[in-house]
Amino acid sequence: MKHEKKPLDLRQDPATLRRSAEQQLTAKPQTDAQTPSEDKKLLHELQVHQIELEMLNENLSHAQAELEKSWARYFDLYDLAPVGYLSLGSRNIILNANLTATTLLGMTRKALLKRSLPDFILAADHDKYDLHLKQLQETGKPQVFELHLLKQDGGAIWVRLEMNRAVGAGSDQLLRVVMIDISEQKAKDDYLRQAAAMFETAREGVMVTDAENRIVVVNRAFTELTGYSSAEVLEQTPKILKSGRQDEAFYAAMWSEINATGYWQGEIWNRRKNGEIYPQMLSIRAVRNENEQVTHYVGVFSDISQLKNAVDRLDYLAHHDPLTSLPNRLLLFARLEHCIELSSRERKSAALLMLDLDRFKDVNDSFGHLAGDELLQQVARRLSSRLRGVDTVTRLGGDEFALLLEDLSHPQDAALVATEIIEALCDPWRLANGVEVRIGVSIGISLFPEHGRTAEELMKQADAALYRAKDEGRGNFKYFSEELTEAAKRRIKLESLLRRAIVKHELQVYYQPQIDFRSGLIIGAEVLLRWNQADEGMISPIQFIPVAEEIGLIAEIGEWVLMEACRQGQRWIEAGFPTLRLAVNLSPHQFRHGNIVASVTSILKETRFPAKHLELEITESTLMARECEAVQILRALRTLGIRLAIDDFGTGYSSLAYLKRFPLDILKIDKSFIDDIPDQEDDKEIAAAIIGMAHNLRLQVLAEGVETEAQLNFLKEQGCDFYQGYYKSPAVPAETFAALLKPFQ
Repeated sequence: MKHEKKPLDLRQDPATLRRSAEQQLTAKPQTDAQTPSEDKKLLHELQVHQIELEMLNENLSHAQAELEKSWARYFDLYDLAPVGYLSLGSRNIILNANLTATTLLGMTRKALLKRSLPDFILAADHDKYDLHLKQLQETGKPQVFELHLLKQDGGAIWVRLEMNRAVGAGSDQLLRVVMIDISEQKAKDDYLRQAAAMFETAREGVMVTDAENRIVVVNRAFTELTGYSSAEVLEQTPKILKSGRQDEAFYAAMWSEINATGYWQGEIWNRRKNGEIYPQMLSIRAVRNENEQVTHYVGVFSDISQLKNAVDRLDYLAHHDPLTSLPNRLLLFARLEHCIELSSRERKSAALLMLDLDRFKDVNDSFGHLAGDELLQQVARRLSSRLRGVDTVTRLGGDEFALLLEDLSHPQDAALVATEIIEALCDPWRLANGVEVRIGVSIGISLFPEHGRTAEELMKQADAALYRAKDEGRGNFKYFSEELTEAAKRRIKLESLLRRAIVKHELQVYYQPQIDFRSGLIIGAEVLLRWNQADEGMISPIQFIPVAEEIGLIAEIGEWVLMEACRQGQRWIEAGFPTLRLAVNLSPHQFRHGNIVASVTSILKETRFPAKHLELEITESTLMARECEAVQILRALRTLGIRLAIDDFGTGYSSLAYLKRFPLDILKIDKSFIDDIPDQEDDKEIAAAIIGMAHNLRLQVLAEGVETEAQLNFLKEQGCDFYQGYYKSPAVPAETFAALLKPFQ
């Protein structure tokens, strides 16, 4: 019977396959048709197949290992990719997400799966997402768009979505979504857009140069201010703007500071394209890279021509009488001090004559203020024409004038001048309206060094002599002499009464309303001191404040006023009145001597009055007396939260430089500049200039002494912020002031 071969299962491993073959060969009976050589041949073929199968198995194992490594790398790249990946099923359900996607949304993978992607889209962006999803479904084209995604903590981030279709198991339609966080890029883009807008719309000129100082970019304001187009200045150096007003030392110092600190700011004169030279406020800053190497310089400048003109005009008006153009009291004081210094050094004499016109009020009352102003101008011209070039004639205000006579040979020379003036002013005066008027003049004289060695003493003595001349009969002159004993007695009596006034509680605090121009509401009050003496009646602060300063009582009185004001302010707060700002004057002595910061701190703590509702007023002369110390004191007061005001602005130094330096909040226009508005153009110009300058320096402005509707309307048109004066109310006791507030309670 013929033996049948069993087929070998080649799916077995090579060793098993070989054993199966050998078993078949040994178990099979020998036949005549099968020789031993054939068996060897078959065994050899099996061995060859075994080797081939072993090689195949090794290749398969290697391929499987590589595949596993590839899958591992793929999942690592997928999970740790710098962009987020999402797989979406039907209804936008998230089926899978990589680690970056979970980080972007601030959720774990488990919490993210099975959620709908629109749940994480800002409501305002849903329509955008739906539109692009529809376009993908209709066109099959990948969609790329930007929107906001909401994180789990509620924050929103900008992302760029790249959405495409894919096929899942069972031919299910899937969406592949790639998320890229572009929040930082968006922020940078917004910043650049804002910077570009600021650059082009800035009122200041901006110029950027490279490290070699070649101009690389300018803004629109630069071309408007200089007259040069961008094309005309690019690759040029800023020397194209040089005016020649500054020398090389100026520029050397400027660049020395820039190289040392990276910054410089100051005033400089430059030239426009049309050749006009004008002043600039310029700041230059060096721009450095990460290696601290200068790559660019940025210059920012503004034209300060109008500001400087306003300051110059204001300075002139502050030192000259606007009606007569004569020097005013401030300039007289300065020249008097210079005269004393020069006369002391050269041992010369000088005289100060104080003049007061007699019957001038009758002219004003009979023919009006315009006629009175014209008469004052004629008097000023006649006085000026009779003086030497070295002498000074000034108008102190109203119908008061003063003459400073320098380098006198004899004291009697002053009397000769006084006699000539009396005779000259007694002559008839013809006004423009054809009216003829007559006036006279009384003159008081003080001599240097006989009657005083300081400007204050000479002015006080001359003024005392003037009143003596008026008391003894008008139309004459008097020297200062010991015969003024009665006046000294009055001064001593006033001092005695004042010392007792504090103990007897005769001093009272009054409040004058301060009104907001825009709302018309009372927003605060100036705190003013009044003295109702039992026998003398009401005594003017003009009389007793100087006495209090001289005898050392002003600090005590000032602290009492501040305490009373804060107590009353707190009472009004507790009574439910509207929030008020109480402005309290600080005397020079309070400010310069004693610890005003500690005193104010203590009073605020004791009264519980909020510091933000307290405003302290300081005069110009007080600030300028000790400028550096004043800055420190003001900063300390500012730290407490107190508002600071400069009082009687325009009557002192009126310097833009110190206004910029002192930390002030509000500027008060002195009443003397308000009185003749709107009749006097000069006063209107002064008020307008002060308001404009203050606003340029970010200060609010309050006008004092507003008495007429015309004054009110003019100041409102000029943009003045607040006012006080008889138009609204005089200073009144606390009870009366509270009644004014009742309608607003």
